[in-house]
Amino acid sequence: MRWLRLRLSFMWHLTFILLFLGSCANTEPQLVSSGTLDRAYISSGIEKFFHVDLPHWANFSSAGQCQRKTNIRYLHFENLKNSYDLGYQDLIHLQNMFNRKLYAYKTSATQDEIPLKDESYVFYNVYQQVLGGSFDFIEPKFKKVSVVWIDPYLGDKKKLIQIIRSERVLQGHPILLSHCLTSYELEEFARSLNLDELGVKYLSADMFSIYGEDIIPKYRFTINLQKFLPGKEISVFGKTSFDALLGDYKFIPLE
Repeated sequence: MRWLRLRLSFMWHLTFILLFLGSCANTEPQLVSSGTLDRAYISSGIEKFFHVDLPHWANFSSAGQCQRKTNIRYLHFENLKNSYDLGYQDLIHLQNMFNRKLYAYKTSATQDEIPLKDESYVFYNVYQQVLGGSFDFIEPKFKKVSVVWIDPYLGDKKKLIQIIRSERVLQGHPILLSHCLTSYELEEFARSLNLDELGVKYLSADMFSIYGEDIIPKYRFTINLQKFLPGKEISVFGKTSFDALLGDYKFIPLE
């Protein structure tokens, strides 16, 4: 098992090196064709805001020890910062909301591929929402928050329910955190356990990024809880510590 983790870790680093080399190639607007002449359009140049898609085998969480079912579109925070001067918190919201909109589009259109012109429309629509302060993730008003890393318990739903409904977790507003599940998958999972009735919030896999709060690539997926949830007293509950969580918080080990 150890050699597999080391191999996956090496492949991740190699993937991201290639990812960065390939994602900054051509940033000028250009004619893009999606297969037929009548579907060709003038690109708005949003390609520079995305990293290349990860192959299915690389869409893996070493922390959660899971193969993700859904591909995540990771945004190039550096280019977005340079173009729109968005802060770390807004960039996390933008990436999350963009992936949610893409998922909703693909589901409604019953297709896996989204035309480039439609992807461009979705991106700028989400950007305008973020610019206006309208986010899908609504920050809890309660000062204390309890972030529960659920991935080690995805196969033990009974135990997970006990944890979420425990008195010490409910001392803060409960937030479910997963490095395995995307936003919609995490919400659906919570509803299946009737945890949504607690008003839980969700920090999903599409809210992690290889960029830190300084918008410098770290070459591993992280989220800075202190920067994303400013002013909150954050307690993180987990079976083990989770080094993908950055910032100032109190870690509380679970059995």
